[in-house]
Amino acid sequence: MKKRRFSFIKFLLIAIAVIVVISFISSMFMRPQTVGPNATPIDNTTDDGKTSYEGFNADALSTSYSSTWKLTSNVGTLNSAVVAGVRPKRTQIIGNKQDKVLIMVYMCGSDLESQSAMGVYDLVEMANADFSDNVNLVVYTGGTTKWHTDAISNRYNQIYKVMGDGKIQPLVENAGTGAMIDPDTLTSFIEYATSNFEANRYELIFWDHGGGTVSGYGYDEKYPRSGSMSLSQIDKALTNAGIEFDFIGFDCCLMATTETALMLSEHADYMIGSEESEPGIGWYYTNWLSKLSNNPSMPTLEIGKNIADDFVSKCRQDTPSQIATLSVIDLAEIEDIIPNKLSAFASDTKELISTDYRNVASARSGAREFAQESYIDMVDFIGLASNMQTQEGNELAQALMSAVKYNNTNVSNAYGLSVYFPYRSTKYLGTVLNVYNEVDMNEEYADCIRSFASYQGGGQVSSGGSHQAYQSFNNSDYTQYYNSQSSSEALFNILELFMGGGYGTDSGYSSYYSSGMDSWFDRSMTKEISDYVSKNHFDGDLNWKDDKITLSDEQWEMVTSLKLNVFIDDGSGYIDLGKDALYEFDDKNALLKPEELTWMVASADNDNWQFVPFYYMYKTTDGDKTVYTGRIPVLLNGKLANLMVEIDDDLKVIGANYDYRDEADMVSKNLYEIKEGDEIEFVCDYYDYNGNYDDSYILGDKLIVKDEIYLGDMSLTEENALASYEFKDIYQQAYYSEAIR
Repeated sequence: MKKRRFSFIKFLLIAIAVIVVISFISSMFMRPQTVGPNATPIDNTTDDGKTSYEGFNADALSTSYSSTWKLTSNVGTLNSAVVAGVRPKRTQIIGNKQDKVLIMVYMCGSDLESQSAMGVYDLVEMANADFSDNVNLVVYTGGTTKWHTDAISNRYNQIYKVMGDGKIQPLVENAGTGAMIDPDTLTSFIEYATSNFEANRYELIFWDHGGGTVSGYGYDEKYPRSGSMSLSQIDKALTNAGIEFDFIGFDCCLMATTETALMLSEHADYMIGSEESEPGIGWYYTNWLSKLSNNPSMPTLEIGKNIADDFVSKCRQDTPSQIATLSVIDLAEIEDIIPNKLSAFASDTKELISTDYRNVASARSGAREFAQESYIDMVDFIGLASNMQTQEGNELAQALMSAVKYNNTNVSNAYGLSVYFPYRSTKYLGTVLNVYNEVDMNEEYADCIRSFASYQGGGQVSSGGSHQAYQSFNNSDYTQYYNSQSSSEALFNILELFMGGGYGTDSGYSSYYSSGMDSWFDRSMTKEISDYVSKNHFDGDLNWKDDKITLSDEQWEMVTSLKLNVFIDDGSGYIDLGKDALYEFDDKNALLKPEELTWMVASADNDNWQFVPFYYMYKTTDGDKTVYTGRIPVLLNGKLANLMVEIDDDLKVIGANYDYRDEADMVSKNLYEIKEGDEIEFVCDYYDYNGNYDDSYILGDKLIVKDEIYLGDMSLTEENALASYEFKDIYQQAYYSEAIR
């Protein structure tokens, strides 16, 4: 990460003009410092007390969640019914407390342990349980540069038996130095445990970060560039181990996916996992382990219920501001659903896409999305299927609801099982399609999402390439950049040329090539995509007229997102301050130009303020209470992260998520609690006057936390600020308004 410092200060004195020139010449080495100490935060409410987030059809123009469940909530209801015709369970429970249980915990400590001691905390919880002779708990440790106990080595992988009474016993003090994300390492652990402990019930728990369908499990801090263990690699490890499990659980983020469940269906009877990112405290182990030890013949569904209830209850107590989800999935039912009801749903949805892409996109955007800031495109499958409002969708939703035998969560519309459906970004589509081939995911569903993405890609290509806000700053009429095709024949020729590599050197199309679009685009559908997009495309006039932008109702129906993108011109280029859902409309639904530009500022002492980059994510409504959530990109103690911000009556930082995208496509399990002494540097993107991305840089001064991080809004009047509204259409293509100065 390069470090340069930017200035928002206008030099007014002629006497120091020479210094300004020298500073400009040397700007490639160091830029002046930022906001001065006299800045004062301002309120961002209008005269009627309504926040500037509210506007015409606000829910339709930004991601919004409600506390009201769209379907009947399945939270807290244990479903022990057995669907006729599914395979019998692989694990046969003896009963009468005669069963012997072997629990294997694969604990890749990662930065969860080195920075926050989360691994040791969970080991203590395990060791505090009351164990009987019929229950053995074995833990494989590794994957971190530091354990917060001298009892565990950070040099070698090790194997321990948890004894109870607060004790753990080393079994293998040197299990090698293999990466924890290597499937062979996992296989070796399972083989060791099952060879040394007699059991008729086998349970396996993965402990660490997770990336769901996109990247699978694990981030080994000692092998940071080695990626993660994909679903196909997990499948390989389990296949080589040759053990059939009672349940396989994930004390990780995002692993309760349909694709994970399908892969595990050949290895286990049940899956326990979270749809959303898990709070760092993870599962609470003491209670459910003690209950299982008291009755080793406990039904698996009851074990799963205890795990989920303990986890969500502990999260409500210790991390009330964080989302918690955990569900128990019947893998025999998943095995039955995938080739039958999913096939019918996927085929029907693919046909619907070709005639009514807009409504399919609306159904997708209306489903509960998880880890939204990661653009990993995991959504609740039951909600998505139901949103299609088709017979096939409703039947699939009911079948999936049945397969979710128990669900506990503190948010709405998280029914217990997610699925990958590309919408925010097609970045991972090629990766996921490869995963589908490796784990034998339903071919019809793969064709369905490929078709959806192809329509999306066709809509994006039709606009003449990708656009950025700063392209409008030196042009009085920015609509010249938009080349939306109203001719089906012209669009067909463009798509054919694009897929043949004809636009490979055009920078406007570089983002599509980098996403691999030319490799997954369904060329057999080019004609029907051209026909549809030519009749359904955004071509509104985004120039300000009398300080308003007026669109027809038909054009507003094409808009799915509206955000204000703000920049600072520092004399050499543009500092990107981010995007926020700040907009207001008049009574005729015309977008109003802001009378004054304001932006978020931060301070460590509630006195010395500086502007910070901010990105709005979504809003949540619970009765009369509305909370907005966003992120601030930072270096937190030298490591890339996002400060998570909530905005209701106050602006506040609720914690930080570490960003692993440069090393692995993992989603942080731990919402790090900001504490005194933490060092925070704000990270923003920078563009030159030609519109070329330069790099990401440090913005302003380092902030050292004292009591808390103070946030506010401050006027940009004294800065050389520019802004543009970003309109995203149903294809997730961005268009920008004429500049606001």
